[in-house]
Parts: sequence; C-alpha cells; structure tokens
Amino acid sequence: MFIDGVQIKGVTCDSRKVEEGFAFFACKGEKTDGHFFINEAIEKGAAIIYTDREVELVKHDKVIIKKVDNTRKFLSEVCHEFYGFPSEKMKVVGVTGTNGKTTTTHLIYNVLRSQGISVGLIGTLYIKINDKTFDTKLTTPDAEDICYYMDLMVKENVQVVVMEVSSHALESYRACGIQFDIAVHTNIDVDHLNHHKTMENYISSKKKLFDQLPSGKIALINLDDEHGLKLLDSNDKIVVITYGLNSKSTITASSFDVDYNVAFTYCLQRGLTTLSGLEIEPFEYPIATNLLGKHNMYNLLAAITCCLLLDIPIENISQSLKIAIKIFRRMEIVYNKDFVIIDDTCHNPSSYDTVFNTVQNMQFKNLHIVNAIRGNRGEDINIENAEVICNWAGILNIKNILITSSKDCVTKKDTVSSSELNRFIKVFNDNNIVYEYHDKLYEAIEKVIDYVEEGDLILLLGAQGMDMGTKFALSLINTNNQLNFHHSKEQIGGEINNYLT
Repeated sequence: MFIDGVQIKGVTCDSRKVEEGFAFFACKGEKTDGHFFINEAIEKGAAIIYTDREVELVKHDKVIIKKVDNTRKFLSEVCHEFYGFPSEKMKVVGVTGTNGKTTTTHLIYNVLRSQGISVGLIGTLYIKINDKTFDTKLTTPDAEDICYYMDLMVKENVQVVVMEVSSHALESYRACGIQFDIAVHTNIDVDHLNHHKTMENYISSKKKLFDQLPSGKIALINLDDEHGLKLLDSNDKIVVITYGLNSKSTITASSFDVDYNVAFTYCLQRGLTTLSGLEIEPFEYPIATNLLGKHNMYNLLAAITCCLLLDIPIENISQSLKIAIKIFRRMEIVYNKDFVIIDDTCHNPSSYDTVFNTVQNMQFKNLHIVNAIRGNRGEDINIENAEVICNWAGILNIKNILITSSKDCVTKKDTVSSSELNRFIKVFNDNNIVYEYHDKLYEAIEKVIDYVEEGDLILLLGAQGMDMGTKFALSLINTNNQLNFHHSKEQIGGEINNYLT
C-alpha cells in the first residue's frame, strides 16, 4: 500500500511493534505520548511518521514526517484501507452502553453459532473467530488490532461480526472506519466520569457510534432509557427500531417472569425489514432462558431483535436460548451445591442495583458479599458504589460484607489508591454498616468460605479486582475438607474443574 507516496508494510501506533517500512502514528494517550517514541520508531525502520503537532527530531534524514489534524482518526482510516476495508465484507453489529454489552454480544454470538453461522466476536473478555479465542486487554481494541482481526475473520469466511463498542473507543476513534450494519444501545448510566468528566460528554461519546451509521442502516434503541433517543439527534437517514417495556416500543415483552430465570413473551408490535430485505410481520413468541434478573430481559430483547434482523427465525432463536448460557462474571452461578456462589462484574451503581434487585427475589438462608473496590477510577464512582451497597444492606439483611483492594491480583492500572479506599470505607462508617476489610482478595474469599453455611448465598462483586474471586473460592472449597458441613468430591463436581484449569 502507498500512502503519501511511500510504500508501507504495516501500520501501528505502538513503537514496540514498528518494523522496517512501517507507518508510525504518534498518538497521545492517557498515560503516555507516542511523540516520545518517534526516534525509537525511526531507529526500527519506520518509513513515515504521522503526528498532530510540530516535533523537533534529530534522526529523521530519510524519514517523511507528516502533520495531520487528528492522528487517531487518521490511523483508523489508514488501517481500514491497509487491510482492504474488512468490515465492508461482513455484517457488523456494534453494541454500546454502560451495562449489558458483554451479555448482549454473547447472546447474539451464541445464537448465530448454534445456527451454523460463521461469527466473529470482539469484546471485553476476548476476541473469538468461531471457536478460536484470542486474548484482548480492552473492551474495544486499538484500530490496528480491530482491522487485523477483522481481516483474519474475512479470511476465515466470517459472515457476522458482533462487537462491544466502548465510550473510550468511540472518543479515541478506535471504531472509526468500521461500517456497522446494526448499532445497539443498551443503556447509559453514571460511569467513566473520571475520564469523561460530565454525563453530557459521556453521552456524546456514545453518540458517535450512531453518527457514523451509514444511510439505511439500523439503530436499535432502548426506549426505557432516558438517554436513548438523544443518540439519534445527528443522523436522520438511519432506520430506528426501539425496544423496552414502554408501550410505544417497536419490540416489547409481556407475561414476563424475572423472579429467577428470565422468561417472557417477545412481542414485535410493528413489522421489521431484515438486513437482507425480508419482511417480518408482527408476532408474539414465548422465550425461556436460564439467565437471571430483569436486566437480562432487556439484553435478550436486543439480542433477539438483532438475530431476527440477521434472518434467524424466532423459533430457532428461542430454541438456541434454551441451551444453558454461561457468560463469564455476568450474574454467573459458579457454584450451586450446599450453598450458592454468584459472580458479577459490578462496576457502577446501576450494576450493583441490578444484582441486588435480582437477589431480592431469590431464596437463601444468609447473604454474604465480597466486594472488590474499583481501582484507578476515582473517588466518586467508589462513593456511589458504596452507597448502593449500604442502601441494600438492611433491605437484604446482609450477614457479612467483606471489602478488598485485591492487592494480590490487580495490575498497576487497576490498583486502588488510598483516597479511593478511604472514601469507600467512609461511606460504610457514616452509615454504621458493619464490614471487614482485607488487603488481599484471597484472604477475603478465604474468610467468606469460613462463614458460609448450608443454604447461604455468596456474592462476588466488583470489576477487575474480583476477576480471580471464583478461582480462589472453588480452590478453597476443593481443598477444605472441614467447612461447617460435609462436602463430598462428588458434590463439588464440574464447576470446580472448569475454573481450576
């Protein structure tokens, strides 16, 4: 590929990845600045350097340096061209929102795979190409990684790509250049304000996904969310489909039972045209799943609608959803024998409320919570999370609350600061809520396993700081022969083996 008269062999914004003949994009990030590594890129053989500001260099005699208005945006555009615009060769579904992205994308992925469709998945947990899994460290990877994997998907004959699209990715143009066929909004709530500063900025970043939808493509909006329709202000050439319990929604639910496993009647109130042009008349159809909580009814409404738009019949969708669904750390029942352990990636007030609302309808003897403080996200979000836990402590009669900074598990970018810890704990002290604090996650898990009795429920809550919680818990159960009651090896069973591998 030639760019600005220079033949390039690769594209990157990471100086460590530069090879002979690469184009290097000097992008400023939150933690570091690519401009500091321009000389390193030149030494490694970069053929051309892009920057969005004037730079003083020593070692650039044979290297072209070009100034552009926005390096990140231009990086995305060049990446898509370099890889031959892979998103245009597949159907692409993008899901954005504060909560529900991972569950919704996995539901779509699971249904499509069960129907024999070749599918790619890009998200928080990993990247998948059919049944092959690749690690990822970001909800939405960098533009060069997105294009690399999308190109790989094209080569693997993938028909549909389902991807989580974070506000950070939209703001930093990582999703720029992707041709989305369907853009899904799950909900917008308080989160990431340490980065976005205001809700207006946060909503504006989410809006970018819908702004870049090509004419005639589909926006699927949660009408029950007060911010949903704000995402559509700038693009009047797209097809808008709404879902929710609002009677005006295109898609809604009736006869729903969310006390435990989610079951409801999916109601298409107005006809739909699929991406291939097929017409679907209004209908109602019963849906039953093993998912927990009312919030998952919304995720299911969105996922089912996406599958319909991709020409999967409702009968097939329903059958696929009856298969047991387990999504890592999303109201995941990780142990269900003499007592129950549920693991959830709570990270903001609404996600905590969602878990507690679900638990309120469950039967258990005593409730124990192990909560990992959210590290490196600021004091405000941790204060709000603590307030939600305190509000529910009395309602649910929580027997033990164990708080941890997970110092034995988290990396530097997720380390809890002293101010975050102090402000989190202060909320409990101010509300006279009894708690235990443990520096290390393992110690907190060990303690809760000592406390648990037959018929109890343990909740493992938190973001990155709780990622190892289930593994610790199942390991302790597996090796502890003297809990408060007898566990046989047969009782412990498959859950442990699945998590200890």
